[in-house]
Amino acid sequence: MSMMNKVTLYLFYILLFSSSIVFAQHPVFEHLTEKDGLPDIEFYDVLEDDKGYIWLAADKGLFRYDGKEFKNYTHPEKRALSVFGLKLDKQGRVWCNNITGQFFYVENDELQLFIDLEKEANGQLADYKLFKNRLIVFNFWYILSVDLTTKEYQFVNKNNFIASVYKRNDSLFYLSQKGLNYSFNGRDFKERNNFKKSIKYSGISWRSFRFDETQFHYSYDFNGYINKNEKGKLVLERNNQLIKVELPIDLQKYFTIRIFIREDFLWFCTDKGVYVCKYSDGKIRHVKSYFKNKQITKVIKDSNNNYWLSTLRDGIFIIPNIYLNKYESTDITQNISAMSKVGDHSVLFGSTNGYLTLLNTRSKEKVDIDVGSREKVFSIIGIDKNTALVSFSSNSILLDLNTLEYKRLSRFGNAKDFSLYNEKKIVFAAFAYASINTIDEGEEKTRIRGKRSYSTHYSRTNDKIYVGYVDGVQVYNNAFEGTPILHNNKPIFALDIEETNDGTIWTSTFKDGIIGIKNEKVHVNYTEKNGLLSNLTSVIKADGHHLWIATSKGIQVLNTKNGKLENLTKRDGINSYNISDIAVFDTSVFFSSNKGVFEVNKDKGFKDVQVRDYYFSNILVDDKNVAIKDFYKLKYNENKIQFKLHVNGFLSEENVQCAYRLVKEGKKSKWDILDKGVDQITFNDLSAGKYRFELKALGYAGNKEGSTISVQLEVQLPFYKKWWFLLSLITVLFFLIWYRFNVRLKDLERKQEEVLEKERMQKQLVSSRLESLQAQMNPHFTFNALNSIQNLVLKGDKLEAYDYLTKFSLLIRENLNMSRKSFVSFEDEIRLLEKYLELEKLRFRNEFSYEILGKKEIGTIQIPTMIIQPYVENAIKHGLLHKKGNDKKVVLEFYKEKKTLICVVYDNGVGVEASKKIKEKSNISRESFSTKAIKERLSMLQKYYKTDIGVEYVEVNEGTKVIIKLPYNQ
Repeated sequence: MSMMNKVTLYLFYILLFSSSIVFAQHPVFEHLTEKDGLPDIEFYDVLEDDKGYIWLAADKGLFRYDGKEFKNYTHPEKRALSVFGLKLDKQGRVWCNNITGQFFYVENDELQLFIDLEKEANGQLADYKLFKNRLIVFNFWYILSVDLTTKEYQFVNKNNFIASVYKRNDSLFYLSQKGLNYSFNGRDFKERNNFKKSIKYSGISWRSFRFDETQFHYSYDFNGYINKNEKGKLVLERNNQLIKVELPIDLQKYFTIRIFIREDFLWFCTDKGVYVCKYSDGKIRHVKSYFKNKQITKVIKDSNNNYWLSTLRDGIFIIPNIYLNKYESTDITQNISAMSKVGDHSVLFGSTNGYLTLLNTRSKEKVDIDVGSREKVFSIIGIDKNTALVSFSSNSILLDLNTLEYKRLSRFGNAKDFSLYNEKKIVFAAFAYASINTIDEGEEKTRIRGKRSYSTHYSRTNDKIYVGYVDGVQVYNNAFEGTPILHNNKPIFALDIEETNDGTIWTSTFKDGIIGIKNEKVHVNYTEKNGLLSNLTSVIKADGHHLWIATSKGIQVLNTKNGKLENLTKRDGINSYNISDIAVFDTSVFFSSNKGVFEVNKDKGFKDVQVRDYYFSNILVDDKNVAIKDFYKLKYNENKIQFKLHVNGFLSEENVQCAYRLVKEGKKSKWDILDKGVDQITFNDLSAGKYRFELKALGYAGNKEGSTISVQLEVQLPFYKKWWFLLSLITVLFFLIWYRFNVRLKDLERKQEEVLEKERMQKQLVSSRLESLQAQMNPHFTFNALNSIQNLVLKGDKLEAYDYLTKFSLLIRENLNMSRKSFVSFEDEIRLLEKYLELEKLRFRNEFSYEILGKKEIGTIQIPTMIIQPYVENAIKHGLLHKKGNDKKVVLEFYKEKKTLICVVYDNGVGVEASKKIKEKSNISRESFSTKAIKERLSMLQKYYKTDIGVEYVEVNEGTKVIIKLPYNQ
């Protein structure tokens, strides 16, 4: 291709794909308007007092802002709505004045009228200064000196044009048509004789300020009386004369309202924005401009380095961090999804709409690049200072940053992350695998692992590859053999991987904070417990021995040598924590997000935040507001107290957290941390005693804390617990006891005997009824046993009948012994049951078997007798007797549950339903005597023991299962 064709092609690409302009940048700011509760949009002055309140002089009056709410201050004798000239005196009082000559100050949270100079003001707004013990009021035509104690005043200068009044060192000066005058007391002035009148001031208003040991005076002529082409003039004092200083062209054309010194710069507040200038060698050089076309009336820097700018028609602007800049861009390139440093002085951005922007970080020139893709840019990596690799949703491109030519690499596909492996190869993290690809051709050379991957890093220090997969981090040697890295024996789910210059491999995680790895083992972990703002982290970027970290609650930089963390949060102007990438340069760091691109100065971007003290905005006792004081004595039924808290300042909740504790007299208590966003602490149902409630502010960095404030509480005892009441009560009780003991003792003894006798008779009645029921059960058992013997005789089984009769006699004897007792030992009851079951085994011959479980674990207890046997008998008579086959079986199981003995009787007979049908066919419908008697016994036992006692039938697949719950005594 010829040189001409190359030039033509280059120009074609420039015109078709890019536009090169200066990338506008502006400090990130908050704009307070009526939607934020701002009471006005027209402000003349702004001031911070020593408590952190922001005061606003507005067209609608005087307002105080505590960081959340605006409070209006007015006075019944106030004649004009607007106020001006906010100043703070040595007592911490805020002063202001109005156009009718009234001067006010705020004391005890009320606006006080100090003096009314209506006649002297003559309808003209005056300026004023507080000098020693005097109020110095001045206008174009006069200077008035007022004693702050007696309010007596006198004219210092009248009917002579006053150019400027200013303080310097311990003296007060005023500049007039006649020259320069000075005073040490604000009342008696002398003329400086050697001052040369080299500048004409007639008809021009002046402002004075001191900068770099030089006294400056600025005159503004907003009506153009002197020079229509020159709205302002700046002069300085040198060798007792005024010397003109050349202003930049814009400052000559625009009306400058005020001039302030901020950060060693001159801030010119004009009707066309703020012009920040540098003064050196007698020249004013324009550096930068903010808020163009806005009428800025005042700029202050508060105690937490927030810049407040008041305007005439646009409310209040707040710059939280003057060293945090946002780059303005079009809507289509606003949502930045990826970014990378390319070369030493360039950064390449990619948006969700597929657009690319190349920015020169020194000249601030940008080039918008359109490569024809509207897919999201997923990742970017600078291959060298002239080449970048960009991954879109379905393909990647190799971009030449000089010619803006690009080569599409379709085989690359979508990359979650890149990492340079060598000059020709790259570690590629894709949605389904990780691989080594060639850069020029985009071909896959080595498949590392077929698993979804998110992040990669190649360490040249130890020649190893680190890949973050969906199932954890693995490290690979040069043979691509992988080894998992674990933290607390669990996988590390890495969202990003970086390496600091000490060889530490760092991983960001979504729940475990930042993890540092050395020699393939975790050696450090930063979480919320040791300074991290959030355990949910995303992008990280190494910067020498520093590590920049994006978290869900802010951006942090970690000094890996000493473990110190510094924070950038909303209080610093970070208006999005959705950080997509980080690019680190020598003096600044770039962040890309869904809200654009931000740049922060590495050295000056971290503010030294003052920890302001909390104070009580309200205190409530039993939900009623009470006066705020240091000690509260509460009645016993006033034991609910609520403290509503506040700390002054813009976004103060981002700066501090509240620590509190309630200490009861004679006891220790630990500090608790109030949850972020909670502004009240409530104590309910405080018991009687003395308490100390303590409160203090803690910096989120952990190295600062405010003063401890405390409130003493005393909750009184109820009257019936006080000593005099107790003494009286004891005396009365003693008399009553004596009276009852001596007069009604016999009656009391008689009643007690009646109660005891009644209880004893009741127990005897219960015992008698139980024995009666038990006695009735014995003949029933005997009758059933004789029936069994009869059946054996009728069958002709004489030997069996004889054996049965022998065992039956032993059983009868044992039963007669036990029938005299309501409770018997568990061993005796088991022995009786076993004898009975042996009888039944003789009757059924080889067709019947039984098993008793759990009897050894029960121990020595006493249980009601003759309750279990009838249910065992029912199992045999109604369940097994009608069952065919020779596998008839009864199982008894015993165990304890709480204070109850559980007996489970199970048989594999015909079951309950079949037994009922057999009864119906046999015309047997009445409930058996034994069942009815046992139910009555169990009912009486349940009433006596007041516990869970009874019988329960449980449905089973085969046979019948009965659960018997009995009381027992040890």
